[in-house]
Amino acid sequence: MAERIHGVNLSGWFIPETWVSPSLFAATGAANALELQRALGPAVYSERLRHHFETFITEDDFRRIAAIGFNSVRIPVPWHVFGAREDAFTNIPAIDYVDRAIEWAEKYELSVLLSLATVPGGQGDSNESPTTPESTADWHSSKNGRHVALTTLEKLAARYGSAASLLGIELLDSPVVSVRKNIFTMTDGIPAHYLRNFYRDAYALMRVHMPEEKAIVFSASGHPDLWKGFMRGGKYKNVVMDLHLYHYRDESACDITSPKGISQAIARNRKLLREAASTGFPILVGEWSAAAVLSSASMTPEGRAAHERVFVSSQLASFDAAWGWYFQAWKTEKRIPAWDARVALAPLERAMID
Repeated sequence: MAERIHGVNLSGWFIPETWVSPSLFAATGAANALELQRALGPAVYSERLRHHFETFITEDDFRRIAAIGFNSVRIPVPWHVFGAREDAFTNIPAIDYVDRAIEWAEKYELSVLLSLATVPGGQGDSNESPTTPESTADWHSSKNGRHVALTTLEKLAARYGSAASLLGIELLDSPVVSVRKNIFTMTDGIPAHYLRNFYRDAYALMRVHMPEEKAIVFSASGHPDLWKGFMRGGKYKNVVMDLHLYHYRDESACDITSPKGISQAIARNRKLLREAASTGFPILVGEWSAAAVLSSASMTPEGRAAHERVFVSSQLASFDAAWGWYFQAWKTEKRIPAWDARVALAPLERAMID
């Protein structure tokens, strides 16, 4: 593989998210793009979104990212990045701004991983289609969802496949896969065989436009063990597994105010990375953060920052088995300490990031 990756996600740029850029949604009562367009009307919505594309991430961000010591950016893009219209909802194109990102990355010697982060019907993660609840993963059931996703991926590969700054393209950001709950039932999500077939078809379409040195990345969907034996054989080149490692919700939540809590979180990281490495794929940690459970509600900001700093450095040490990582996210308007790299990673020595 190429040099070790240490990068940041440019989340909230092309897929508006309230936690990243609340001002975009201010005084509208909207929680997603569909509600925002309904609240503002198509013309005002389009103008506001274009202004957001223009100003939220600029060339200066790329300059600063490189200056701090990062060497890559991961950019989530929606299925309608080239523009689309569905019923009364207009999706304005963002592709001209992706062009800029590719150029800025080359200028500042950063690599770019593009990630298809939304699909029609939803993939069940946080980057949902505005027409579906966050818990829904109905993309595989939608009439043309598969075709739309494959078409978008092929167009991205054709446009950027030979770009000097392109590291690769991720086929889906973090699809929720259906797994066996017990002998009789499966969890909600996208069937594993559907994902496997989609990934194989996407690979075949994209390799026509992308040389083998450009990575094609797929999500482990939180279950790296599901992918043993997948995409083996000589025709598959430079296929990489993406593993997201979070510790702030569900069964993975850990109270990091105690040494035991941190050690449990880091042990989980190492276990999942071992499972992922055993499949034979190079591994990227596509998303991780400093977010975790802190037990004391009366903790001072300084105390919280100290715990999160230890948690960040411990996580970085656990990523040795991976090809690299991308912190979630580069920036948030409110500079959220556990999620904004400018805050969470600022106290670290540059050698720790490297």
